[in-house]
Amino acid sequence: MPLVPDFLAGRTPPDLYHAYLEPAFTPWARALLDTLRPVGRLLDLACGTGLVSRLAADLPGVAAIEAIDVAAPMIAKSEALDPAAGETVRYSVASASELPFDDHHFDAAICQQGLQFFPDKPAALREVRRVLKPGTRAAFSTWCRAEDGNAVFGAFERIIAKDLGDDLVPFGPFAFGDRRTIARLAEEAGFRVIALEAESRLSHLPDPRTFVLFDLAFLGRPASDGTLQPIMDFDDPASDAVIERLIEKMDSATTQWRQEDGSLLAPMRAHVLLVEA
Repeated sequence: MPLVPDFLAGRTPPDLYHAYLEPAFTPWARALLDTLRPVGRLLDLACGTGLVSRLAADLPGVAAIEAIDVAAPMIAKSEALDPAAGETVRYSVASASELPFDDHHFDAAICQQGLQFFPDKPAALREVRRVLKPGTRAAFSTWCRAEDGNAVFGAFERIIAKDLGDDLVPFGPFAFGDRRTIARLAEEAGFRVIALEAESRLSHLPDPRTFVLFDLAFLGRPASDGTLQPIMDFDDPASDAVIERLIEKMDSATTQWRQEDGSLLAPMRAHVLLVEA
């Protein structure tokens, strides 16, 4: 079987997200919660597979969590993973630009690595401010550019740009890394910026082969209707030679972060924004 279909093996995007992204996100989720120190009712935006909500549910003072994501499969995976689902945490499908909550409903809001994907960032930030009680706080994190402290992804962007086309970079998660833009959008939404810092932490990433196969499965070029089209025909065995070359290059580019089990422990850098409504 060709490499990418064999790697996917019937697993859904939420399955892959849980397996390969949550280990990288966990130290950041803990740090973002430490920054926010939520109490009362918490809103978790772009919750993905529910990592932040699962951690927040164990914090003293957090009474209830509303976790939203636009992707129904992510919400289903969150519910399956979270023993607090339906009790402390309620997961639901919703858009950050049209939050289904009353004004001044929440005591805190958090968004880990979601803001860069919102199609209407100003509307989403205004909505978050609307549903927060006056004087309460929200915390957001968004990756800095890949070449600005995200070494493994920076290496992969350079390899992809050279081998497959520079129109494929920057990758979406790293395309919203301008500090001044982040601060301006928050202020225009009516927030008071308390802090906006670029922070670095070590993150656990999969081995280079897994890293390449995972990222290629989600990398694409936009079609006329806005959907992402795969960068190659993964069912064509001829694609495997190209993929093996990418894996070999990533293997060489990441030796300094290699662990005994083959996984990578590498620095990642993100903007952490703390605001007050």
